[in-house]
Amino acid sequence: MVDQSNKTEAVAGECYNPYCKNPKSSSNGADLSTCAGCKKVRYCSKDCQKQHWKDHKLYCKHVASGGASSASLDALKYYEKIAVHDPEAQALARDIGLALPSPGGRPQGVNKPIRRLVAKGRDTPENLALFFGDRAQSTDMFSHSYNDSRLEVLLRPPPGSPSYVMAAGLGLDDGCPSSAWTPREPSAAEARQLREIRDMQDTIRRHMGARGVADVGTSDMRDILVQNFGDRWADAVQVYQHALNSMDRGVVGGR
Repeated sequence: MVDQSNKTEAVAGECYNPYCKNPKSSSNGADLSTCAGCKKVRYCSKDCQKQHWKDHKLYCKHVASGGASSASLDALKYYEKIAVHDPEAQALARDIGLALPSPGGRPQGVNKPIRRLVAKGRDTPENLALFFGDRAQSTDMFSHSYNDSRLEVLLRPPPGSPSYVMAAGLGLDDGCPSSAWTPREPSAAEARQLREIRDMQDTIRRHMGARGVADVGTSDMRDILVQNFGDRWADAVQVYQHALNSMDRGVVGGR
């Protein structure tokens, strides 16, 4: 569980309610009242505090309970309701060039922050817990998203690949192009997966020959898998998909 007891209080010299009509009414914070629950944010009036309570409630209880109240939150809710208010998570987001979700803004999901942590080599258990809580890392859904992000970043899909175009279209790498990526070195298991994927890419290229990989179709997939893996073809489908999606196939799109 993330310990809240030793964190620096984030009491700024302006009203914490983003909808406040006069947020800079006190530059030094002298006229602002600190939230009695978390003691980490300030408001210029009771009305502002009341207006913001719906957004602040989960984080306030999270701090007051030492993290116990948020222990059951899923990754997305933790990220959107806890991490966005946490001074340490905010500092981490600034370090990796990630814009945290804003009140009333477009939902961001968890793929972008996971990918950014991976791309910048900051995907430690402690940082993942800062953004998503402790529970998230033990769920199959989160593990799948995280492992896919690790593989994709380590593969560095080139322009023209489906993975590159998909990421561009979703804005996953806005402000963090692949030239700025500094991921952690692959683990032994990841290194084996990467070799399997690159070997599969070579197999696809050989099969397609002069036709090129842009025109790979369903029949090609079947032939490649059955001819090279026989009865074990189903075990190689995921590797095949990673391989094909990270190859330059002349795909255009994005934003």
